[in-house]
Amino acid sequence: MINQENIPWSEKYRAARFSEIKGQELVIDKLKTFLRSFPAKKAVILHGPPGVGKTSMAYAIAAEYDAEIIEMNASDLRNKEKISEVIGPASQQRSLFKKFKIILIDEVDGISTRDRGGLTELLGLIEKSSFPLIITGNDIWQQKFNLLRQKSELLALKEMDYKTVLSILKEICIKENLSVMNDVLTSIAIKARGDMRAALNDLQSLSKMDEKTFVKEIGDRNKEVSIFNALQFIFKNAQIDTKMTNVYEEVNMDVDEIFLWIEENIPYEYKGRELYKAMDALSRADVFRGRIHRQQHWRFLVYENFFLGSGIAAAKKYNRTGWTNYKKPSRILKIWLNNQRMAKKKSICEKYAKVAHLSIKGAMKDFLLIKQILANPKIREEIKLDEEETEFLDKPTIA
Repeated sequence: MINQENIPWSEKYRAARFSEIKGQELVIDKLKTFLRSFPAKKAVILHGPPGVGKTSMAYAIAAEYDAEIIEMNASDLRNKEKISEVIGPASQQRSLFKKFKIILIDEVDGISTRDRGGLTELLGLIEKSSFPLIITGNDIWQQKFNLLRQKSELLALKEMDYKTVLSILKEICIKENLSVMNDVLTSIAIKARGDMRAALNDLQSLSKMDEKTFVKEIGDRNKEVSIFNALQFIFKNAQIDTKMTNVYEEVNMDVDEIFLWIEENIPYEYKGRELYKAMDALSRADVFRGRIHRQQHWRFLVYENFFLGSGIAAAKKYNRTGWTNYKKPSRILKIWLNNQRMAKKKSICEKYAKVAHLSIKGAMKDFLLIKQILANPKIREEIKLDEEETEFLDKPTIA
C-alpha cells in the first residue's frame, strides 16, 4: 500500500481535468481544435518553462476523451527495438479498454545533438501513427528540432501568474489542513516564477516543519526556496544551457554554502559513473574557487560557474523527472548543533563563574570538572540553571 505522506504534492495534486488547469485556457481551446482536426496534423508540441502544466495537460486530455495514454520520454527514443516492438503496434491498434488513444513523448529536449537517431525515430513515428502524439518540451526552438516543428502544431504554455499560483497553494493548504501565513505563501508563489511544481515542492517541504521551527525559519525561507529551484534546474537537466552559468547568482546565499548544498544533494540524483563525473565537476569548481581566494584572479570565476552549473548537469546522460526531496547540508546542521552546545555550555559557565568568582574562560577550560560539581542539585539551584541547561548537563556526551 502506498504511503500517502510520501507522495509528492506535485503528483498528488496534478490537474486531472481541463477545468483544473489554471491560466492556460487559450492553449486548451487550441488543443481541442487540434484533436477535432486530427489527422490534419498528427502531433502537437506543448512547450514552455518547467512546471506550467505541459505533462498534466496531456493526462487531462486522456481523462477528458476517455483515452489510453502511452508515455515515452527522450531516453526511450534511443531504443529502436522498443519503438518497433511496443510503440509501433500501439500507434496502429485501437485501445482495448478506452475509446481513444494518445501517445505522449515527454521532455523531448532530452534528445542530444549527438543522438540523431532519436529524432529520426520520432519523425517516423509521427508519419505512421494512427493516433495523435502529444510532445512536451521546455525549449523547442533549437535547430535540431526544425523538422519536428514543421510536422507539428506548436502550442506555447505561458508562465503562471503568481496570483494564480497563490490561489492554488491556498486551496491545497485547505485540503491538507495546513496553516501557513499569507505572506509566506505569497513569497513562495513569487519565488516560483510561474513554476507550479516548484511551488508545490516548497509548500510540501514547509508542511513538515513544526510550528516553532516554521516561524523561526521564515527569515531564511526565501534563501532555501531559491536554492531548491537552482538545484532542480541543474540536477534535472542534462543538456548544457547558457542559463546554468549564472543560475546561482540569483540565490541569496554565500557561495561556500551553495557548495555544501550541491555536495549534500548530488548523491540523491546521480549514481555510478554519473555520480563520479558530477563530483569531479564539483571538485574542479572548488579548485578554481581556491585559486580565486588565494590569488584574487577573478577571471577564474567563469570556470567555477561553468563546473558548478553545466559541468554537473552534463555528468548525466538524460534529463531527470519526478520530485526529489533535497536536504539541508549535514555539515551546516552539525555546525549549528555544535554552536547550540557551545551556547549552552557558555551560559552555564557564566552562571557558575559569577558565583565561584572565576573567569568565564577559566570555567570553560575546566568544564569537565565543573560538570561533576554541578551534579549536585543544590548547586544547580543556587546558580539558577534553567530546564534546558539542566537537561544539557545530564546528557552523557557533553565535553
